[in-house]
Formats: sequence, structure tokens, C-alpha cells
Amino acid sequence: QRLRALFQYKPQNIDELMINAGDFIYVDPTHQSDVSEGWVVGTSHRTGCRGFLPENYTEKAHESDTWVKHREYVFVTASRSSTQTDRESNIKLNGEAHNPSMPRSGTNVLSTQNAPLRRAVLVMRHGERVDQVFGKSWLQQCLTADGKYYRADLNLPSALPKRKDSMKQFEYDPPLSCCGIFQSRLTGEALLDQEVMVSYVYSSPALRCVQTAQHVLQGLKLNQKVKIRVEPGLFEWTKWEASKVIPNFMTVAELAEASYNVDTSYRGNFPLSSLVPSESYEDYLNRTPLLLLFAFSGVPGVILIVGHGSSLASFTWPLMGLPSRDSSDFAQMVRKIPSLGMCFCEELKEQNKWQMVNPPVKTLTHGANAAFNWRNTVLED
Repeated sequence: QRLRALFQYKPQNIDELMINAGDFIYVDPTHQSDVSEGWVVGTSHRTGCRGFLPENYTEKAHESDTWVKHREYVFVTASRSSTQTDRESNIKLNGEAHNPSMPRSGTNVLSTQNAPLRRAVLVMRHGERVDQVFGKSWLQQCLTADGKYYRADLNLPSALPKRKDSMKQFEYDPPLSCCGIFQSRLTGEALLDQEVMVSYVYSSPALRCVQTAQHVLQGLKLNQKVKIRVEPGLFEWTKWEASKVIPNFMTVAELAEASYNVDTSYRGNFPLSSLVPSESYEDYLNRTPLLLLFAFSGVPGVILIVGHGSSLASFTWPLMGLPSRDSSDFAQMVRKIPSLGMCFCEELKEQNKWQMVNPPVKTLTHGANAAFNWRNTVLED
């Protein structure tokens, strides 16, 4: 049976299920014999968690409400004069023929990039950063008495890339956590599974964004084919930076030396020197149209832009010709964008406009995992 939650329920006991209004719950009637009256045991469609929940917080839902659309195929009738090979290529993807008899791989995805592709842009926020988990003082927790870095938790990177200036700069330009690296690679693998064809990658100069782009490309099996173009203008609204100065980012040469697959020949269209601390909202929004102009000049296929939560709105609004919101609404919206949140826009060439569509992959949802001290398991007399 399928139930739909009418109200939010916050668990009172460890064996109860957290539900939000609108959640779908799977319930097996054969497992309800030992459950107290007024309660059911269910599994959340959204989280996959299982537990007790009050039945009067739900209503019965139709089976089709929980159907999931995985993929869509368009079949085109072949003419009598077409060859057998043509008839086997009826499945269309991104507007281009795809031969289903070919095994899927990064090489095969690239083999169709020479054909004219529908233009699209995928704007993505970076993965989980270390200071999201361990706080602003995360680096202090990882330094020995002589100032060397060590891994104080398994979710911290095993090592930090080398940079010429002080290691302290990582406080203002933090790396991804290990979970953030996993998120990014998993997202790339999901994009590969959906056969998304990425032509170019642009990244904010923030280390977390470059790392996200690197691991997404690894998941796509494109890390040896597509280089990351580091674009300073993609950095987030500087008013939100905790410090009063622009962070000292790793240089492109340092990133390349640390084995990040960056394009050392690319020159940004918005110089790093043009970033000013605590810029106005208008100045931040004015960066975007210029960057879009350069990024989309004659470029086919999907352009991947790895930036910050603010990038998802500031890049898609001008692309679709939408007016900007006021700064307070903008800030409220950006706060709700999770790690690896993404927006996907496709070009409607015949209508000379762009439209927002569902991203090719779903967002990765995961729960918190508190620090654990084994000594707490030892009972004292």
C-alpha cells in the first residue's frame, strides 16, 4: 500500500519515522499485526528509512503517484531505403542518433560530439566543503605542533595540495571533504549513465569548485579529454565572504602541479583583480551576462559550470531573460541550495530562447553522522 503524508511528523522515539507533508510511504499490510492501533510501519519513498508513524497523519495514495520516470526514447519510422544500420539508430538522445548496440563508455560518448548538438548549460554547486562539517576552525584541528597537516577525521582530505603561500590560506579557500569528493564523482557517473555530453567545463577559482569539476569529469570518464577552465568571474558574491579580502586562490600553475586537469592556456574573461570585497548585489549580477557571452560563443553540446549556490540563479536568470529578484529573496533562495544542487537550461533554437528543464540526474541526499568516541561505550562503576 502507498500512503501520502498529510502533515509533518517528528519522531519522539528512535524507532519512529520522520515524515514531511507530501512524502509517500510504502506500507506492507502483512507486517502490521503486532503494531499498536493507530500506528503503521512504513518505508519512506524519499529517504528509504523505515519506522513507525501515526496512521492518521496519512491518506491512501494511488500506485502511479510513486512511479518514477527513468528515461525517455523517441522512435522515428525508418524509410524503406534506409540501411539496417540506420534502422538500428532510431533512438535519439540530445537530438542526436545513438546506436543502442554499442557498449556505453566515455569513448562512445565522445564519438558523437562531432555531430551538431543541442546547446545546453548545466550549472552546479560545489560538493560538501570541510568547513561545512568541521567549522571555520577546521584547519586548527589538523595541525601538529610544528605546523604540519594531519588527518584528524576520515572525512577530512588525506593531504592538502601544495601552494607557495601559507597553509593558513586554506581557511579562506577550503577544500572538499572526502564525502564531497564522493558526491562529485557519483554525480559524474550518473551524468555518464544518462549520456550527457559535456563539451567545456568552467569553474570558479575556489579550490572546492575546481575539485568538484575534477571529480565530476572523472565520473564522466572525460578527465583526460576535457580540461577545466578556471574563470575568476564565477566566484560567489563577495559580500558573503567572512573575511574582508578576496581569498588567495591557488594559481592555475599550482593547480596543474597538484595534478588538477586545468587548462593552463585559458585566460579568464573577468580578471581576478576585478573582484572586490563586499561588492554590491548589482555588481555581482553584472558579472554574469559577460561571462555567458564568452562561454556560449559558437559552443555546441553541454557546458558545465561549477560554481556556488548563487551561480544557479545568477546564470539561469539572464539566460532565460528573467528579471533578477531583490537581494533578500535571492539570499533566501540560495541558502536552500544543497551541495551538488544543479540547474539545467536547454536552447530552443527555433524560438531563439532558453528554457529550464529537469536536470539529467537527481540530487544526492544524505544524513548527518555525529562524531563518535568509543570511550562513551565503557560503563564506569
